[in-house]
Amino acid sequence: MDKTSQRKALRAIIAGIFDKARQSEQVARLLQNVVLPSGSICIYNSLPSEVDTKQIIEYFCQRREVYLPVVDGEDMLLVKVDKDTQYQVANWGIYEPIGKRYLPSEIRPAVTVTPLLGVDEKLNRLGKGKGYYDRYFQSLDTFKVGLAFEEQVVDKVICDPWDKPLDMLITSKGIIKRRDL
Repeated sequence: MDKTSQRKALRAIIAGIFDKARQSEQVARLLQNVVLPSGSICIYNSLPSEVDTKQIIEYFCQRREVYLPVVDGEDMLLVKVDKDTQYQVANWGIYEPIGKRYLPSEIRPAVTVTPLLGVDEKLNRLGKGKGYYDRYFQSLDTFKVGLAFEEQVVDKVICDPWDKPLDMLITSKGIIKRRDL
C-alpha cells in the first residue's frame, strides 16, 4: 500500500464514523486536562471530517496565546485569535481567521495541535498530502499533538524520511505519548 491508497482507505473510514461529536468532546476534555509545554499554542480550525476543535480553541483562548494557521501559497502562516476574531471561508471550506499573519518562526508556538488522516501507535502521522504541516514542522521545534478519532489509529502509517512523528496523540480512548520524550 502507498500513501495515496492509505489516504483513500482512511477517508472512507472517517466518512463512516457516526459518533464524531461524542469522540470530539472526549478528546477535548482530555486535551484540556493534560500537561502541555507552557507558551503559545497553534490549533487547526477543524473541518467536519476532523476532531472538532471549536471548544478547544475557546478553552485555550482563555489561558494562553492561541494562533490558527492560514494557507499562503505552499506555506502556513499564523494568525493570533481570541473570542472576537472574525473568520472568512478559504480553500477547502476552512474558516481562516482574519488578522495579521506571522511566519511560524516569528511566533515559535510551544505546542502545535495538528490534524491528520491516520496515525499509528508509534505516533507516525499521515496528513492529507499537501505537505503544509511537514514544511511547518521542518521549520521549527514545537510539541506536536495529534487529535484523532479511534478509527483513525491504524497498525502502520506509511512514512517518508522527512516525516516527523507526533509527541502526543489524543483519542477518545486516551493519550499516547512518544516513548523517547
